[in-house]
Amino acid sequence: MVVLGILTVFNLIDAVFFLSTLAIVLGVGFYAGRKEESGEDYFLGGRSLPWWGVAGSLFGTNVSANHLVGMLGIGFSVGFAQSHYMWGAIPALLLLSYVFLPLYRRRKIFTLSQFLGDRYGEKSKLLYSGIVLVLISIQLAAGLYIGSRSLLPFWKDLGWNGIGYVEGVLLLGFLSTVYTWFGGLKAVVYTDVIQSVLILFAGLLLAYLTIHHPAVGGWEGLWLKESLVQASDRRMDLFLSSDHSSLPWTGALTGLFFLHIFYWGTNQYVVQRTLGASSLREARAGILGDGFLTLIIPFFTVLTGVAAYHLWNSIEGVEGIDPDEAFSKLVSIVIPGGYGFGGVILAGLLGAIFSSVDSLLNSGSTLFTLDFYPKFRKTPFARRHLGEEITDKETVQVGRWFLLFFSGITILLALLIYTPNSKGNFFLEISGQSAHFTLGLLSVFLVGAFWKKSNGTAAWITILLCPILSILLPKIYSIFIIYFPALEISFGKNLNFLHRVFVVSLFGISIQILLSLFFPQEKRSGERGLRVSFSKKTVWLGIFFLFGIVGIISLRATELLGPSGSAWTSAIFSFFFFLGISIAKAKKFPPAFRTRAFFRNDIWIAGLLISATLWLYFIFS
Repeated sequence: MVVLGILTVFNLIDAVFFLSTLAIVLGVGFYAGRKEESGEDYFLGGRSLPWWGVAGSLFGTNVSANHLVGMLGIGFSVGFAQSHYMWGAIPALLLLSYVFLPLYRRRKIFTLSQFLGDRYGEKSKLLYSGIVLVLISIQLAAGLYIGSRSLLPFWKDLGWNGIGYVEGVLLLGFLSTVYTWFGGLKAVVYTDVIQSVLILFAGLLLAYLTIHHPAVGGWEGLWLKESLVQASDRRMDLFLSSDHSSLPWTGALTGLFFLHIFYWGTNQYVVQRTLGASSLREARAGILGDGFLTLIIPFFTVLTGVAAYHLWNSIEGVEGIDPDEAFSKLVSIVIPGGYGFGGVILAGLLGAIFSSVDSLLNSGSTLFTLDFYPKFRKTPFARRHLGEEITDKETVQVGRWFLLFFSGITILLALLIYTPNSKGNFFLEISGQSAHFTLGLLSVFLVGAFWKKSNGTAAWITILLCPILSILLPKIYSIFIIYFPALEISFGKNLNFLHRVFVVSLFGISIQILLSLFFPQEKRSGERGLRVSFSKKTVWLGIFFLFGIVGIISLRATELLGPSGSAWTSAIFSFFFFLGISIAKAKKFPPAFRTRAFFRNDIWIAGLLISATLWLYFIFS
């Protein structure tokens, strides 16, 4: 029998490694942003970011402490189905690369609210900025909460007993604010790259040590334990029942898809680093690079949580262990002391906290400075005392002062709203709360990007209606199941938030279209470049590809193909499909330039990303 003990894993070596990492991150942040003098420098890094900076920053912004800690907790409490949150993001990343991003960069905008303003008018622009600022404040407060809570056991182990939850929130908020204040987006991006390396290293180290713990027995031992527990206790099922309370497969393949589109395609604090890339090609390369990194996230977050469940279950049971505490408890068990491994984990966790907090602060500052402050500057009072024109220096100063104010507000929210003793799956709770506000914005972006007649009046009405329906829908569902019991049998007694997201998204798209037909058409100047268009050839190629994938899904559903057969069939089909498109494009060039043209074309790389995603979905089906 394996004895499960709590070890003192943090010592002087760990403290030195941790503090050195902190010093490097702060130093890089100050150095990267030392010459940020104009608004374009401060908010978009001078539009000079390389692809690897975009990829690293996207990865670091995405894998926050909410993910590193929260997704491990969901893997522990729910299981590997949480991987949908990462693998399902790939279609949304491709939508950003080939649909939304060309529209955004063509307009040379700083914020997505500016795009919405060009498309629909000032009301939609300000509604977007206001709603996203609220979302950013929620995410910031949540990030500070989960970060401080997760670090509490480590401070205690290091003997730093004077740092409690309150002190942890203040410390994290202060440090992340300092280099963001000085350096702007460029400081955020380059520190995110360092932090992404730390996150990867720490996550993979923790995953390896957990899976190879004697109580788990490696990869084979993990699968053996899965086969021995009851079906209700298994954690490696990717597709859970449609009435599952947390992650039903019907919601993961519908509502979650819409959340991904908003997060990756129409979300200011994610898209902003792609707007700062030196070119569209560099931005796409960064997005695709982040896509490949995104595919491996479940293997060092969710899978670690699954292994942790079986580790505790085989020794002392899992009762009394809260999902948000699973990370810190696991580290104290599986990390051997005296080797500096604890310092690596601690540095990775700190990187996950900083990489999300700094990005959110910078984007919040950008939205306020470029969307709300100019309104104030147009007032007679402001023009009389500050002058007629807004200078670049003034823009940067306002952005910095608002960043300090915003940081203070979110620190206060983290201290007042959250406590270090809260229960439940924090990651899912935050996703559910945030979704109330995002779906109206997503609907008007989608309809506006693909339909010429999408109307500005309809847009701001849709943005306001969707949150109301989203809040009321669970109550409406509870009434419906009284008269339609089949709904409860299929989708459970309570409406899962992913099902709610799907219904509200369809409502938002429908009401935007219907109201656009009702209200008179508006004529705006400069509307060119605000909508996407596809050639007939592209449409037919897309239809052919979808039919091929649907055919493979049908073969898998009827069990004519097993997991391995369907995985390899889908991967090979998709790779050669996009490879053929890339070769056809390269043939349009003179023979001497075809090889270079092929490798400069990113379509085949996108095909490789799609192939890897399909392979993972089918192999775990």
